[in-house]
Amino acid sequence: MILEATLQAIEKHKPSQESYTILSIGCGSGLFEKPFFKKLLELNKSIHFVGVDPNKVECIKTEEWCQELSKFQPEKFTFKIHPVTLEKFESSPSFDIILLIHSFDYFSEIESSFQRVYKLVGEESMAIIAIAVKTKFNEPYHYVSQRLYQRPRFFSEDLYQLFSEQNIPFSQEIIEFSVNITKCFQKDSQLGKHLLDFIVDVNTTYFSPSQLQVLLDYLSSNSQKLEGGEIMIPNSASLYYFQKKKEEEIKNSMEESGVRSQESGGKKEE
Repeated sequence: MILEATLQAIEKHKPSQESYTILSIGCGSGLFEKPFFKKLLELNKSIHFVGVDPNKVECIKTEEWCQELSKFQPEKFTFKIHPVTLEKFESSPSFDIILLIHSFDYFSEIESSFQRVYKLVGEESMAIIAIAVKTKFNEPYHYVSQRLYQRPRFFSEDLYQLFSEQNIPFSQEIIEFSVNITKCFQKDSQLGKHLLDFIVDVNTTYFSPSQLQVLLDYLSSNSQKLEGGEIMIPNSASLYYFQKKKEEEIKNSMEESGVRSQESGGKKEE
């Protein structure tokens, strides 16, 4: 659903562009990027991909499928992967599209991280951010993170507040969906184990039986059992799009503010 929404946003804001330089911050193993680029290539687009992620193992996985795409369509797809943190990544703002697909989950500080991202956004580029809305589904993740890492996890509400405080124009789309957690309640299911690990972002092998039961009881109480036996829990995510104001727009905005200040000052003198 996020993939389709992202493609629609690009079609809306850059309908005639045939070649893209795309930066993905927090690309990981390319769970989102790989199908996204394949879709763009199917649309006969040319892509230069730059990936940034501090996880070197995940970056190796990304390089492997990137090499496959490059061999298949060398004239249409090139890439460069940087196994570094956002803080250590250095580049000029020359990207058409900047992706942050669930990357804010892993930033330790939201404002400084966003400022680094904003510097990479050129006048003609577009940033697309996918971030979870705080729901019953991801509250365990939030509290476990606070307990283990002593730092908050960021959600859509935090980013919305940041945009508003910094007066950055943006578009927001809420994507609502349900997660099938049926396998989580099947003791010997490997998929269920992976799902539980994903939900709390830790290895639940180290949970005591009572801790695991508390988690399962919580998920059960906030989910719905369908007639077919599937257990579904609602969740949602936000997709934000923004473009940097052009210098001329900023200048006009400042001039308008100056005029309003003068008018305000004149009234005070009267």
